[in-house]
Amino acid sequence: MKPSPDRVLYLSRIIAKKLKDNLNLVQKADDETVRRAIVRDLTEAYKELDAMEEKVRTALAKRKNVSRRDEEFLFVRNLDDELRKHGA
Repeated sequence: MKPSPDRVLYLSRIIAKKLKDNLNLVQKADDETVRRAIVRDLTEAYKELDAMEEKVRTALAKRKNVSRRDEEFLFVRNLDDELRKHGA
């Protein structure tokens, strides 16, 4: 899953606004610095997700004669397992 830069920017703005609205948190940096940090973390997280998806696709490519429906089910199940291994 490769989100567009606009999507990442949009998500970063939403997350920054929610963090700023939280009364339990104290902001120690300006808004732009916070937003850039969120963009950087989102980008890294999407890269990790892409790597996990590629690992699962590689493992599924080794299987033979798997129906399309079963392949989708196995992909989702194996991706969930990978996400659990990485603490998600």
